[in-house]
Amino acid sequence: MDDVRNIYMVRHCQPSFSSSKKFCIGKLDIPLSHEGREQAKNLLSYFSDKKISSIYSSNLKRAWETAEILANNVAVPIIKNEFSEIDMGKWDGLTFDEIKLLYPEEYKKRGEDFENYVIDGGESIKECQSRAMSELYKTLNESSGNIIIVTHAGVIRAMLSSVEGISIREAFRYKIDYGSVKQLVVKHHELQRSVVWNF
Repeated sequence: MDDVRNIYMVRHCQPSFSSSKKFCIGKLDIPLSHEGREQAKNLLSYFSDKKISSIYSSNLKRAWETAEILANNVAVPIIKNEFSEIDMGKWDGLTFDEIKLLYPEEYKKRGEDFENYVIDGGESIKECQSRAMSELYKTLNESSGNIIIVTHAGVIRAMLSSVEGISIREAFRYKIDYGSVKQLVVKHHELQRSVVWNF
């Protein structure tokens, strides 16, 4: 069992913005809401017996603040890394209704080439996946034991698509709520394709 590690990917908790509409949020740096902080506290009991050795976090406030709350419980260091959300460029912070109205042709083109389309000023989901997987392997190499990675829904889906061998579009069918946990298993230094889903 010494050669088995658990990697817990946590989506940051509820950020402080209106949830009445569906927003496109990427690098926009939003802190946690009161509800988000409570969500993070609710995760403390889940991780109390997981023997966490370190926490890695996106440098965006909503992830970092989630990590800080978790660190208060497990008393381990938090390390910032490149697990920040996909860069949505000029769409960042707009509602999807606004995007459809302001950029109808671009919205259509992205739908047609979902993985590779680059939004002006941003990055493609494929580029995000490459960045995230590179950071994941770097993190595994420099860490030991069970770790937590606090990141974002788009990044989690991008990594899962790579690990599971499915398209990124297919990975977007998975529901990843604020504060949800997905678990990857590393056996004998090899990242397994199997994923245990925790909520």
